[in-house]
Amino acid sequence: MAFRPKLIISYAVVITVTLALAVGLFAIIFRQIQDDSTNKAIERLRSVTNNLSEYIAQPIDGELSLSQYQALLVRFSQLLDVRILLVDDAGRVLCDTVVTPPASMLNQLMPGYKLVPDDGRPHDGTFKLKDVPYFYYGRSGPNFRGTSAQSQPARVDFRFGPTANLAIVKTDLLLTVPQESLYNSWDTFIKGMAVAVVVALLVSTALALLIARNVTRPLVKMTRASTAIAQGNYNAQLPVTGNDNDEIGRLSHSFNHMAREVARSHQTTRDFVANVSHELKTPLTSIQGYSQAIIEGVADDRDSLEHSAAVIYNEAARMRRLVDELLDLSRIESGQAALYRQELDLSQLVRRVLMRLGPLASDKNLAFQHRLNEGRGPMVLGDPDRLEQVFTNILDNALKYSRENSMIWLEMNPGPAGWVGVAIGNIGPLIPPEQLDRIFERFYKLDPSRKRKGESTGLGLAITKELVEAHQGMISVTSQPLPPGQGLPGEGFTIFTINLPTVTPVPMLKSPPINLKR
Repeated sequence: MAFRPKLIISYAVVITVTLALAVGLFAIIFRQIQDDSTNKAIERLRSVTNNLSEYIAQPIDGELSLSQYQALLVRFSQLLDVRILLVDDAGRVLCDTVVTPPASMLNQLMPGYKLVPDDGRPHDGTFKLKDVPYFYYGRSGPNFRGTSAQSQPARVDFRFGPTANLAIVKTDLLLTVPQESLYNSWDTFIKGMAVAVVVALLVSTALALLIARNVTRPLVKMTRASTAIAQGNYNAQLPVTGNDNDEIGRLSHSFNHMAREVARSHQTTRDFVANVSHELKTPLTSIQGYSQAIIEGVADDRDSLEHSAAVIYNEAARMRRLVDELLDLSRIESGQAALYRQELDLSQLVRRVLMRLGPLASDKNLAFQHRLNEGRGPMVLGDPDRLEQVFTNILDNALKYSRENSMIWLEMNPGPAGWVGVAIGNIGPLIPPEQLDRIFERFYKLDPSRKRKGESTGLGLAITKELVEAHQGMISVTSQPLPPGQGLPGEGFTIFTINLPTVTPVPMLKSPPINLKR
C-alpha cells in the first residue's frame, strides 16, 4: 500500500478511536447525570403524591360532586405539571385531568388494574394509557358512597361525605408522567451525537486527505529527484517551501546537500581518473620514447645513453612517488594508516620543520618569519612524523607559490579552550573564492596563474587535510587580494590555518607579534 493511503487510514483510525472514546466517556457521564435527574424527578413525583394524597384523600365535610372533585384535581395537575387519575376498585377512571378526547381516560376502564395496598405509602409502577407508556405513583384515594362500578356505570353525581346513604367505593389516586418525558433528552442526545460523529468523520477525512497530500508531496518530489540522480542527473534539487525549520524543510535541505555532495563526489572521481591518467601519461610517454631510442640505437653514444637512462629513472621515480602517495592517501582515508600518538611540543615540532626547509627558502630568495613561544609550547597528542608531514606540505606549498624576494609568515595562537591554531601565510597568486573549497581535492588544478611548479604530484594538500582530520583537527584556507599599490595584479595574501586540540592549556606567547608588511 502506498504511503498516502496509509497516512489517510491512520488519520481516520486515530480520529475514529478518539471520537469513540470521547463519545463513550461522555455517554457514561451523561447517563449518570440522566439517571440522577430521573431519580430526582421520580422522587419528586413520589413526594408530591404523598403530600397531595394526604391532603385530598381526607373525608370532606359536606357534599362534593365528582365533577367538583375533578376540577380540584385539574387545578393541582396544572400546578404540579403532572397527570392525575382517580381510579375505583373496578379499574374505572372516575377523574382524569386530561379532559380532551381522545387522550382522556375519563369513565373508561383500565383492564387488569388493581388497587395499591392501603398501607399509607406511595407505590410506583408503569402502565399504558391509550398506548402511551406512563410512570406513576399511587396511593389509596378517598372513599365515597355511591353505586359500585362493578354493577353499573358510575354516575357523575356521586357525593362524597357521610350524608350519602350508598355503598362505600374505594379509589386510588395516581400521579403520572409519560416515560418519554423522563428519557427523551437521552434519546435526543444519542441522535445528536450520532449526527456530530458522522459530520466529524466527514470533515476529518477531508482534512486527512488535504494533510496527507501536503505531507506526501515533498516525498513524491524527493522520489522523483532520487530517481533522476540514480539515472545520472546529479543536478536534481528539491524546492524548499514553507518553514525551513520543520522536518520537511530540513529533509529537503539535507537531500539537496546530499545531491550536491554526490555530484561533487562524481565530479571528483571523474577528475581523479582524468588526472591520474594525465599524471601517468607524461612519464610513460617519456619512458617509452627514451626506451625506444635506446632499442633502435638512436642514443648510440655514452652521453645519450646516460641522458635516456636518467630520464627513464626520474620518470619511474615520479610514478613511484605518485603511486606511494595514492596508497598513503587511501590508507589515511580508510583509517588503516597507523598513527603513533604521543604528547609532543608543537612549537618545537614546527621549529624543526622551519630549520629543515630554511636552505630551500634561501635558495629561492625567500625568508621565514615566525611567532612561536620561546619556551615550552602547547602540548598536543599526535604522531610527530605525520604532523611534520602536515607542516612540511603547507610550507612547501607556500615556497612554490610565493612571490620572489618575499616572506612567509607563521604564527601560533591560542584558540578556543583546548585548541591551538597555526597560521601560515604568503604573498602569491590569488586563489579565486569559487576555488577555495576545492583546494584540498586530490589532483585539483587551479587556473593557469597558479600552475604547479616542480615535481609535485598534486596530492600534498589532500594528504594534509586527511592527516589533520585524523588528529581530530581542522584546516582551512583564505585568500584576500592585496591593497592597491602593494602588489601586482592578481596577487593576494593566502593563509592556511591548522587548528589542533591540546592536552594542556596553551601558554601566552612571549615573542612580539609578527609584522605582516614588508
